[in-house]
Amino acid sequence: MGLGRKTGATHFTLWAASYLSGVRQRRTAVIEWNCHGDLGRMEDIWFAEKRRRERKFQALGMNFYKEGGAETLALCLGECCDEILIDFGEKTREKENEWLRCDIRIATAAFSEWQLADAGKMMEIGDELGRDWICLAAFGSEEARREAQRRLGISVIRIPFQADPFDIDRRAMEWFEKIL
Repeated sequence: MGLGRKTGATHFTLWAASYLSGVRQRRTAVIEWNCHGDLGRMEDIWFAEKRRRERKFQALGMNFYKEGGAETLALCLGECCDEILIDFGEKTREKENEWLRCDIRIATAAFSEWQLADAGKMMEIGDELGRDWICLAAFGSEEARREAQRRLGISVIRIPFQADPFDIDRRAMEWFEKIL
């Protein structure tokens, strides 16, 4: 879940799915549980001439679901996926309960100058999210990241730069071993 807009939640979700599928050889599903349409646009680019307008498509050994919800989650569970990654997009009250049901809860934050207001809100909502979650940050000030760590009382882990979320190198493997 992103703690604000444009925090890298989708990019991170795809990168984590690539790691779980490619390196750990897990049957992996990605659910887009938001209205951004990113997976549909990705499908358009990859399969422009073959797009079937279905809710699901397969690529790179993963299943991608373009419409999240309880029904989609049940479908993934019924298909015996080893790993289900949900891209909730930006944090909203409506998504909080579903996020809290996840086995591993990861929130992405950004500490860029124009996003510091969202980072400030993150510090205010820390208690709402509980204490059993991982906070990651790809963007912004190291000073702001450290201040968020201090105020929240949790680690805010820096996401290393990765231009292509479908490229997993040794550095990425070592990083994910520490996170997942």
